[in-house]
Amino acid sequence: MTKLLAPTVAGILILFAAARSSPASEPPAAPPDRPTFWIIPHTHWEGAVFKTREEYLEVGFPNILKALRALGEHPDYRFVLDQVAYVRPFLERHPDRAEELKKYVAEGRLQIAGALDVMPDVNMPGGESFVRQVQYGKAYYREILGVDVTTGWLIDTFGHHAQMPQLMRLAGFGSYWTQRGVAYREHPAEFQWEGIDGTRIPTFYMPGSYALMFGSPADPAKFRDFIVGRFNSLDRNAPRAHRAGPSGADVVPPEPHQVAMVEAFNKSPDAPFTARIGTPADFEAAILKTGELPVFKGELNPIFQGTYSSRIELKSWMRTMEAKLLTAEKLAAIGATLGVAAHPSAIWRAWEPTLFNETHDLASGVMTDHVHDDVISNYQQSERLAAEQVTRGFDALAARVDTRGEGTPIVVFNPLAWARSDVTEVELGFTAGGAGGVEIVDDRGQVRPSQVVSATPFPEGGLCAAKVAFVAADVPSMGYRTYHARAVAGTPPAAAPEPGKLENRFYQVAIDPGTGAIKSLRVKDGDWEVFKAPANVVARHEDKGDVWELYRGLDGGSNVAMKDKQPVPARGAAKFSDEQAAEPGAVVAGPVFTEYRVAHPFDTGDYAATVRIYADLPRIDCATTLVNREKYTRYQVLLPTTVAAGKRTDEIPFGAIERPEGIEFPAQNWVDLGDGSRGLAVLNAGLPGHTVADGTVMVSVLRSHNLGAYGFGGGYEPGMSSEEAFLIGQPRTARYALLPHKGDWRDAGVARAGLEFNHPLVARIVAPHAGDLPPGRALVEVSAPNVVASSLKPARDGRIALRLYESAGRPASTTVKLSADVAEAKEADLLETPGKALDVADGAFRVELTPFQIKTIVLRAGPSR
Repeated sequence: MTKLLAPTVAGILILFAAARSSPASEPPAAPPDRPTFWIIPHTHWEGAVFKTREEYLEVGFPNILKALRALGEHPDYRFVLDQVAYVRPFLERHPDRAEELKKYVAEGRLQIAGALDVMPDVNMPGGESFVRQVQYGKAYYREILGVDVTTGWLIDTFGHHAQMPQLMRLAGFGSYWTQRGVAYREHPAEFQWEGIDGTRIPTFYMPGSYALMFGSPADPAKFRDFIVGRFNSLDRNAPRAHRAGPSGADVVPPEPHQVAMVEAFNKSPDAPFTARIGTPADFEAAILKTGELPVFKGELNPIFQGTYSSRIELKSWMRTMEAKLLTAEKLAAIGATLGVAAHPSAIWRAWEPTLFNETHDLASGVMTDHVHDDVISNYQQSERLAAEQVTRGFDALAARVDTRGEGTPIVVFNPLAWARSDVTEVELGFTAGGAGGVEIVDDRGQVRPSQVVSATPFPEGGLCAAKVAFVAADVPSMGYRTYHARAVAGTPPAAAPEPGKLENRFYQVAIDPGTGAIKSLRVKDGDWEVFKAPANVVARHEDKGDVWELYRGLDGGSNVAMKDKQPVPARGAAKFSDEQAAEPGAVVAGPVFTEYRVAHPFDTGDYAATVRIYADLPRIDCATTLVNREKYTRYQVLLPTTVAAGKRTDEIPFGAIERPEGIEFPAQNWVDLGDGSRGLAVLNAGLPGHTVADGTVMVSVLRSHNLGAYGFGGGYEPGMSSEEAFLIGQPRTARYALLPHKGDWRDAGVARAGLEFNHPLVARIVAPHAGDLPPGRALVEVSAPNVVASSLKPARDGRIALRLYESAGRPASTTVKLSADVAEAKEADLLETPGKALDVADGAFRVELTPFQIKTIVLRAGPSR
């Protein structure tokens, strides 16, 4: 959303253009002593926010038709289109206009920018989702329009993380346009943005919004006043000889009258500058000739902090679907090495609804209610399609595994590229009577701890069906291990813990039996206390903001990164979940996990919490369920640590960054507060919003707001409702985990722990059969602990694409080894175009990475050895 200098349409989405050849006609050169003001016409297609995708297409198609007409009638006119989700359906429904559109693109008068499926949020979705946006969008424009888009166009995206310069360069972009996230209002409009790996990209900030020149008068005298005012408004930001005046707004038609107005303006002998209608590529070329640009290092965040927890269920859906889709890709790539034909188009069909839902407005949760329902339907469609591909890939792998042995075979797949131990669950059925329990045995004959989570008995006794949890130990790297479940007569009951106390070999946890608050968390290694006050307590406090902003209403579109600091909520000013209690909660104890469950009223709402520790895992899993019955309120989980002078580090896509105290920022899988000798990492499953203040980590788990006083326009009309965003009476469960650690976050393996929490093991019951693959095997191994294999997927021409990134900010030299015969390995860009060849021996090759570097490797791999 945006706001013009004079209040007009507010906006949400825009993806500009970047493919340029020689224009059909060149306007006269500007006098050498006169600056140039570039008017850049465009339209900002919303995708979905106030209207659904289909409704916005109906509104948006006529704008493309009008732009094509204007280009045909006015040789000096220019226009920009961006998102594939807008252009592709236009060409599919108007195939008679395809050649006309291609003609203007080839002439450089219609520029395609952005080249993503939509204009996504880039902070909350995972990094691999952004790569899929690039692959989907750029591939389409290359194939259909024959153009390689090089202008990055995320002009309405709500903030930008510090790996975007590297990602954009790896995707073949040469520029980055945005209107949000700079550190101060007078920030230079043109600068080199340097990311955390050192990559730089020319960045074009629009201090007057992407609608600066939209709404210009059609009267020459009034146009002169309008354009001079707009030009002068950039004095503080754009001192160079060229200034940009984007001319478009949300779902608006072109304004071809600007051609005549510009011509009349330029004929005036006292015109203070020359006006030109151009494309982003025209302006980029002009600016890059004016000398070196200043350098900005870091991130362009945060913007609209309320969006990190508005309609929080959408963030959970997003995280879940990204993990499932990546697992489907990995299984498909592994299947290809086993001779199973890959179906990349089917995986793309599963991805696209999720990619569309990551439009910055939809990911942020700032939509109307009927659009929210559409978003949920998209995720459900994506989930169904992804599940089909996971099943297909898993079955292809399991069919080759030797699963013979006593009992019911269970194959467990690990989607991460390191050996790991983690809990998983299966549902077992029994036909013989007398089964009182279950024994899980691994492929080495070792009995693994297991625990019946729920069961259905036969009338005469004994298990008929049971959900069983067990710790799958040392599941090989991006590989599998086979287990067998056997019915046993019974298992001895686990010793019940003392009331309010949980303990394993890592921790001693004391919990208030009635409130559920953690009174103490003591780490046995080093004997230190993690919390200085009751923890895992929820604070509910008044928040008079809207779905965009914390504590205040939307001001029409924020450009500057937010700096307001939030203190830890104070008792008396906020309601705390431990101010009410119930009878002591229930304890579930067993050889795999022990958990404490409590539920009680929370002021006018309800609160329920589960804290679970595992016998053999250092992670403490928490689940907090809230039922809210108040409007304009915010809920945060409080974790007051004993880390007195710690630093906050957040995971961002493909990396991590230190952030200041007291400010709400969006994180990926984890936030860490540590002092170098010890710390607490908080892992999350779709809870991006975090604040750290006074040693307290605060996790935003729910907000109750609506669109507020948002102005009508851009598809928002009277009568449209956003009342469901108050979440009145709707249970919402927040999942997160605690990981106290020695040393800093790098040494503690926090990056791996966050991925493990969000990428569960995949366990399936299979039939017993012989196979040419052993019962357990690593399929892809990466030797360096600080190098993450974020994806493995089928690529073009029968290749496989592997993406690696360095996760700890340290140089890395790693060996990658596949079980398949690797005939060829080459470094590539994000579009998987092969480049430099790597030496391969015995299915392995070495990769060198600088701190936080991302590399894609394309492989030709034969059958598994």
